[in-house]
Amino acid sequence: MTPNLKVVLALAGCLAAGPALAADPFFPSFGNKGYDVLNYDLDLDVAPAANNLDGRAELTIRAHQRLGSFRLDLAGLKVSAVSVDGKRAGFSQKGEKLTIVPPKPIAKDAKFTVLIVYAGKPTPIQDPTAPDDPSLTLGWFHYKRGTYVVSEPGGTLTFFPANDELTDKATYKFTVTVPKGYAGVANGLLTKTETVGNKLRFTWQMREPMTTWLATVHVNKFKVSTARTASGTPLRVYTTDKTPKADIAGYLDAKKMLTYFEGLVGKYPFESYGSVVVDDPILYYALETQTMSTFPLGAADAAVVAHELAHQWFGNSVSVSRWKDLWLAEGFATYFEVLWPNRHDPAGFDADMTEIYDYVVQEKIGPAVVETPEQLFSDRTYLRGGSALYALQLKVGEKTFMKIMRTWATKFRYHKVSSTDFVDTAVEVSGDKSVRKLLNAWLYEAA
Repeated sequence: MTPNLKVVLALAGCLAAGPALAADPFFPSFGNKGYDVLNYDLDLDVAPAANNLDGRAELTIRAHQRLGSFRLDLAGLKVSAVSVDGKRAGFSQKGEKLTIVPPKPIAKDAKFTVLIVYAGKPTPIQDPTAPDDPSLTLGWFHYKRGTYVVSEPGGTLTFFPANDELTDKATYKFTVTVPKGYAGVANGLLTKTETVGNKLRFTWQMREPMTTWLATVHVNKFKVSTARTASGTPLRVYTTDKTPKADIAGYLDAKKMLTYFEGLVGKYPFESYGSVVVDDPILYYALETQTMSTFPLGAADAAVVAHELAHQWFGNSVSVSRWKDLWLAEGFATYFEVLWPNRHDPAGFDADMTEIYDYVVQEKIGPAVVETPEQLFSDRTYLRGGSALYALQLKVGEKTFMKIMRTWATKFRYHKVSSTDFVDTAVEVSGDKSVRKLLNAWLYEAA
């Protein structure tokens, strides 16, 4: 995520993502224990003008304990039928939880499928990082003739039943049916577009693991621009009538950025990349929704585009196992948003990073690892996190630093990580034990 549209300071590896850790201490109401979702197969029929959604969600799940019942997260939508392995199951809804009772208990380690039929008018929920500000909400939004989804740190439950927590990564299939003249955009690779009566159906496959808050669906009367990177990755940019041509070119610059980043930190971790523009004026930030970054109108600044693209490696493919370590996403993306405009100007890069450092010192910005949800999107994760990486680079040298970054991006591809994992990796790759003290100071000690 980029928290505003200004440049900072005025500027497959193994697909096994590991078992879910259940609810994060920051957001204990999100997520459920006892199982891992392996795949979501979502069939969404969207009437954008009326903001109506008819959904069928088939989840493939592995039980990690005997399950006489289990819960999923779902808010504001009414379930009409549930089956487990093809047999009718009992269910109830209370608050933001859907409780399912299978016909017979599910054995530990068993893999099973759950089909849930539901419908309604999706509405966003309160942003848990700002519980006292009713203007800040998350999830499925409706604006004029279109809909869109932004969910960090938890809003996926507003449009499909999910284990809506940080560590339960899964693969996805989205089938989005919309009226003719509209497009249905989602995460992953667009594999099929077909006409069904007076509607269009778009099928998207997200074959690499994705955490729930990164899932997105956009429905609008989009224009699409396409390109392909030097390594063959397809690029799709979805824009509205209000999007300036210069902005479209700015989003298409991701073609050059992706090639540059691959040269630094290794192969792009997904099958495709793209950008989608939202006209709604209440959306004031960009978000790294996996393989299809979401941008508000007017956000095609090169630094912002680079920031969201960098997240595909750092934050999406290599994702955090606890929200307190979000600097592993935002600090890394901040570093690369400064690097891209200065890629041919090392002195300019040093000057911009030094300016960030001076600001961190002047404002006494606290440690990069945060203690409360309200601190997640603060200067601590972005600026002190980015400064920690720059301090590491100054200590070990640019060549060794990029070796650390490349090792990090490849060794932990599709996995969940902690700050300790990064410190250990930096020490191992650099061969310098004093790196541990340096990083621990930046990550954990007071200003």
